[in-house]
Amino acid sequence: MTSADAVDRGRDAFARGAWGDAYAALAAADREAAAGAEDLERLATAAYLLGRDDEGDDLLARAHQEFLRRGDVERAARSAARLGLQLFFRGEPARSGGWLARACRLLDDAGLDSVARGYLLVPAAVRCVEGGDPAAGYDTFAQAAGIGERFGDADLVAFARHGQGRALLRLGRIDDGVALLDEAMVAVTAGEVSPALAGAIYCSVVSACHEIFDLRRAQEWTEALGRWCESQPDVVA
Repeated sequence: MTSADAVDRGRDAFARGAWGDAYAALAAADREAAAGAEDLERLATAAYLLGRDDEGDDLLARAHQEFLRRGDVERAARSAARLGLQLFFRGEPARSGGWLARACRLLDDAGLDSVARGYLLVPAAVRCVEGGDPAAGYDTFAQAAGIGERFGDADLVAFARHGQGRALLRLGRIDDGVALLDEAMVAVTAGEVSPALAGAIYCSVVSACHEIFDLRRAQEWTEALGRWCESQPDVVA
């Protein structure tokens, strides 16, 4: 099989959500001839979903460098922001902060308006909610959601709406909070959200339901999570 054939197989498997096959084919193609930036991002996604976090980090860093080499600063910033968020949610603040700062600097230096600016708001919003200032967290997530809507980015909108919901729960506005959580979950169950983020939202929403002792809602979304997992048999993350 040629490198081009492996790339085609990998892209097809990726589109079908066959993460193991996508990883195997794209990794083989990359070994034969260094993959382009977009295929490196696909390979990184497959690696993350298969639980190969360190490898996914390296692949995203390579994608970032390849976008820079091509002069695509906006895509380079988006890769940097994505890597920073992966590290943030894994509890690696120093590395996360470095990549997020790089993404911000690239956008600022180029004067670019980008959906990446919405993702860059997420760590601050999470810290506010978890650190005792859910009102500020709600406002920051609302800014992120607005950016996501403006750029048509379903991932950012769903995650930010879910974040707003969790902030409202901390503010004691339970009905409003669960309404936003359910809205985010509708996007997930409709297949509008990428698999890596879908799993994160599922788990966070179920955790939120346990926080407010809404066991009926937790059970309903847990059953939905089970069905989602069955449709993603390769997923480890």
